[in-house]
Amino acid sequence: MKVSKLSALAAFLLSNAVLAESYQSFSTLNYSQKNQTVNEPVFDYYSKWDSASIVLSSQYYFEEQQTLGPLNEFDYINTSSNIYASLSNSNIETFTSRIDGVNWKNSNNTVDIGGQWITNNFIIGAGYTYIKSENTVGSHTYDNSLSYYSTELGYLISDDLVISAHYNDGGDGDDFFNYSASYNWQLAGSDYIGFSYNVDENFDIHQLSSRYFFGVGEESYLVLGGAYTLDNRDVVFVDDYWSVNASYYYDAKTSISVVYSDEYSFGEGDYYGVSASYFINSNYSVQAGYNSVVDSKDDFKLDGYYLSFGAQF
Repeated sequence: MKVSKLSALAAFLLSNAVLAESYQSFSTLNYSQKNQTVNEPVFDYYSKWDSASIVLSSQYYFEEQQTLGPLNEFDYINTSSNIYASLSNSNIETFTSRIDGVNWKNSNNTVDIGGQWITNNFIIGAGYTYIKSENTVGSHTYDNSLSYYSTELGYLISDDLVISAHYNDGGDGDDFFNYSASYNWQLAGSDYIGFSYNVDENFDIHQLSSRYFFGVGEESYLVLGGAYTLDNRDVVFVDDYWSVNASYYYDAKTSISVVYSDEYSFGEGDYYGVSASYFINSNYSVQAGYNSVVDSKDDFKLDGYYLSFGAQF
């Protein structure tokens, strides 16, 4: 009897050891498309906005990142130095109808590079972004470029608590600061509840989010998340808003996710999203998602989808 129990325990531990994979590099190729319309006959106004973008990104950690079971779930707080880079192209075509109507096209090519160096519990981060754009309004075409950088100074009070200050030069001299803190409440095993708080330099915009990760079976997991933004700025079209999300993992490789927000850009209706992710093997994954905005006044509509391919080693 004792031998059989020990054998069963050994088999269980070995099975979990297989599930606990480790990775250092993460790369993603993502394609997305959105279609948006605004129709307000009372104001003799109609606009149609179509966009498509493709993004290639990669991030490398100087220490192995161990999964929590699912192959794309890791610790809530990162404690490893890392570098990242991304290349993206987006194309937007807009038609606005007043009397004669206006056609506008925009193409952006963007480069992002940056990273974090963590030593003696201090976090020193930096990032640089360069955007080259081409705009066509009617028969007129003009080019434009923009670059900006960001920095971060933080401190890991422990592996479960981090505070940071962030600076962004704004690209046009309109620089700004914001401050953040994150706390990980570790539960049994790999289960945790994470909390994050972010505030701007004027203490006008407060953002609080939380994430609960826990196992619901031998290889099944559930993630519940939520966020709330309190905006005290005295600006038109600004309001508080909240969102919730959930993900269910059938096993370490397969998951479905849903998200809801009570407000899209400038109060334009409720936002819904659904997605599915599948790992072909322990290194390669595919993901697909759909999102939509539903406006009760039926004068604003948005539909979008994305496809993604990931590789991690």
